[in-house]
Amino acid sequence: MWLVLCDARDEAAHWAAAGLRERELDPVELVDAGTLARTERSTHRIEEERVRRQDRADPDRTGGVDAAGDGARFELTLPDGRILESDAVRGVVNRLTFAPVHHLHFASLADTAYAMAERDALVLSWLQCLAPVMVNRPSPLGLSGTLRSGAEWTVLAAAAGLAVSPMRLTDNTRDEPAMGRPPTRTLVVLGDDVYGLHGGEALDGLSPACVSLARSAGADLLGVHLEPDEHARHGARFAGATLLPDLRIAGASMLDGLHAYLTRLPARPR
Repeated sequence: MWLVLCDARDEAAHWAAAGLRERELDPVELVDAGTLARTERSTHRIEEERVRRQDRADPDRTGGVDAAGDGARFELTLPDGRILESDAVRGVVNRLTFAPVHHLHFASLADTAYAMAERDALVLSWLQCLAPVMVNRPSPLGLSGTLRSGAEWTVLAAAAGLAVSPMRLTDNTRDEPAMGRPPTRTLVVLGDDVYGLHGGEALDGLSPACVSLARSAGADLLGVHLEPDEHARHGARFAGATLLPDLRIAGASMLDGLHAYLTRLPARPR
């Protein structure tokens, strides 16, 4: 089984799932966050003996996410009757951002916030079971990878070799006007490959820096936004990054690359 996990309105994920089916991945199951949050039945097991061995080997180990990835299993029954078993999953495209709780009712905002945190923790543990065969592994700071501020992305981009704009940090929370800014171009990094380029253009020279940025961010899949700047190297400057790029930007070549990437993933330890 192959999984595409996404939010309900993620059109790019639906497009990717359809394209992977056309490339004969079978079966490809698309599961949105709302469906995942309304499981009819769930079983989640951690192999206690393996965890005890890990604890004896490293008494300072904090457990949690690391232990789940190595010794945990889950089985979920979805509202539509589908059954997801972690051991049956061969590869995952992970584009989840949060686990919704809007279908539940709570007495106060504080209760709602608590339930959201608990639901995210449970989904994070499920995802960590699949991390070895997952495109964009979960993080304690984000279900599909570490969420970062614009300043954090800028620091990583500069270290990767991309031209960046000076940033002014302020306590003024008002949004700066976007009018007048040059249009951006998005390149999509998947592993060691960069999609969205047209052969022979100046931006081709930015591929190594984009790959380096994705690696430093711990992301298999990353969208890198660029804006034109004739004074910058290769004529473009870093304008932001996203763990949820629009995969449709690169068309069929993106689907071919995603298919190849998934089928090359190592088998999940059992």
